[in-house]
Amino acid sequence: MMKIRFDSSKERSPTQEQGLKVLYAPGKRVAFRLRWYLILFLVASPFVWFFAKLIYGAWVIEAPAQLILPVVEIRARDAARVEHLAVKDGDTVKAGQLLLQMDNPEWRQRLGQLQALTAGAERSVAPAGSGLRNVLVRQLDRAREKLATVQRLRQDGAATQGEALAAASERDQRESELLAFDQREESLRLQPPATRDNAMQKAEEVWLNGRLQALRLQAQENAVVSDVVVNEGENVGSGTVLMRLQRTADPMVLIFLDPVDAAYAKPGQPLKLQLPDGHWLPAKVVNAADRVRRLPEDLRMPFAGAQNALLVSAAVDGEVPPGWLVNQLPLKARFPHDLSRLWR
Repeated sequence: MMKIRFDSSKERSPTQEQGLKVLYAPGKRVAFRLRWYLILFLVASPFVWFFAKLIYGAWVIEAPAQLILPVVEIRARDAARVEHLAVKDGDTVKAGQLLLQMDNPEWRQRLGQLQALTAGAERSVAPAGSGLRNVLVRQLDRAREKLATVQRLRQDGAATQGEALAAASERDQRESELLAFDQREESLRLQPPATRDNAMQKAEEVWLNGRLQALRLQAQENAVVSDVVVNEGENVGSGTVLMRLQRTADPMVLIFLDPVDAAYAKPGQPLKLQLPDGHWLPAKVVNAADRVRRLPEDLRMPFAGAQNALLVSAAVDGEVPPGWLVNQLPLKARFPHDLSRLWR
């Protein structure tokens, strides 16, 4: 019977070849083994990545988030002319800082007439309050025309309900101002002629000074100027948007949470927010998820399709570093581990 052997002299003596010693044989065997290990690792790497991602996702709950700075619109209360712009796009302003200075030539002219009368100049032929009343009447007429235009556009679908309500509110305000002026004049007519005229002039002068002072617009709180929509020397009407500010106080965070992690979307739930530089900030959930929104394009993971996520509002505990107070800044939210959920 013939005996078959599956070993050879080369396997028993890998460093010998026909009686000669091969010096490079050990190194060649190591390189051959390492090459196979590398091939095995490359073939198994997708499976390793998949299981590592699965374990990491079960242990760590993360979700994309955005830092939101509320936008405040600064609008003109009265028709005026922009005299000076004190800020530009991107400027950081503090509470009380001047934003822009406007002026109303009609009010300024009437104020000069009243000051001349007070100093003993020749009295105007027109009654003391007629000039101001004409201005108020013109403002009321423009407000009514604006309301009619907005209502017509609303019927055509070119204006919103909010714009119609704003125009109606402006009309009511102008009517209230004219009514208050007429009531004040009526009460002054009951006084003696000399006293009545002086009182009317003084009341009108005080009113004009107050309205001119109101044309100096200042920041009500710390903010960032996101958009200046007017230029110096431009005439603006009542209700015109002058600029937009992004509030830096108490910024909100919107978290796009996976629906399977809805248990974490409860008010008071603590979490951490990671800034782009890797720094972590403590935060907590403010409102429970009440709506679903598609994940923004810039927050989607590579090769991920369109996703719908629960929209959760959170607030930062403390202050956000000034350099990161940027509207729609991408963040990463990480929730604490829930061992009971991991066990399930």
